[in-house]
Amino acid sequence: MRRAIALPAAAFAIFSGAAAHAQDISGGVELATDESRRGLSWSGGRAVASADALVAIGAADASVRIVSTRNAPRHADADAVADLELGAATDAGPFRLRGHVTAHLFAGARERMDYVELGARGSYTLGPLRLGAGAVYAPGQRAIGGDNLYLFASADAGIPATPLSVSATLGRSTGSTDDPVRAARLRPLGDYTDWRLGLEYSQFPFTIGLDYVGTDFARRTSASPFADLGHDGDRVVARVRLAF
Repeated sequence: MRRAIALPAAAFAIFSGAAAHAQDISGGVELATDESRRGLSWSGGRAVASADALVAIGAADASVRIVSTRNAPRHADADAVADLELGAATDAGPFRLRGHVTAHLFAGARERMDYVELGARGSYTLGPLRLGAGAVYAPGQRAIGGDNLYLFASADAGIPATPLSVSATLGRSTGSTDDPVRAARLRPLGDYTDWRLGLEYSQFPFTIGLDYVGTDFARRTSASPFADLGHDGDRVVARVRLAF
């Protein structure tokens, strides 16, 4: 319980200090039918609530997102996760480049499940179309049973004269394994590919989205209690967001 209180308190302290010098502050709250990341459910296939905020200071930014994980087996029955991120972006000709470091801090888990990732992304915008590609790397850590590398490519575009947009992401997760049981958190059956196709309706401050997500898993069994394969099949995730 003390840890569940400490996570949002720490996030508030970070943002209180940054907000005094901020050039831009944004955020929102969201409800979704599942917390799906890289084709894996982080909430045991259950509906979730989340809140997020971002502070931009020049080229740098700091963000926090807190989401319920509903005692998900993937994270040792954690109640919630706070994603704390620091990033910086710059323009290089027609490309937008951004790097970041993200800490995933879990509250209410049976054991320590926190881990850290480093990421980089490049994007190119042409009219309503934006193309992107990047990598996210989690160095070797006990909580994830080794290291993990995620490579992805994405595309999104607004549909002219409408509040609709479409998006697509294709990703590949690989890595080394020190502890097969814990490595199943992020790679339940070893290296795999995931995809997401999305349709979004946005009229500020409301956004409604539908995402079709899936993986190329060839089977649905694992000896690891962290794999939670029962909630990682192809499915549709619905979400509604209120921004501020």
